[in-house]
Amino acid sequence: MRFLARSLGLFLAAAAFVAAVVDGTRSIADNHLVFLPVRAVWLWLGPASFDRMRAWVEASLSVFLWNNLVSPLLGLPFALVLALASALFFWLGRPPASRIGYVSHL
Repeated sequence: MRFLARSLGLFLAAAAFVAAVVDGTRSIADNHLVFLPVRAVWLWLGPASFDRMRAWVEASLSVFLWNNLVSPLLGLPFALVLALASALFFWLGRPPASRIGYVSHL
């Protein structure tokens, strides 16, 4: 299980690096900071699933939640989200702590 988590973390780190390079290239070409938000990637991959998720959140939870929590999160840079997901999987795949030096009985 640790191997799978580390492998996925490494894959996500590589994807985050590629996304950061693409954002950097666009920023240099446009002479100002440009980043690709998560919303744009999601709409590019599957606009129908985006619309279904929005409708579900607005119907099941609330419009307030979509407008004030989900929508700002979808505006985050895609490279940052990939890097955070990578860090999470690296943390999940870390080796267990050493038991040397701990008192096991009192």
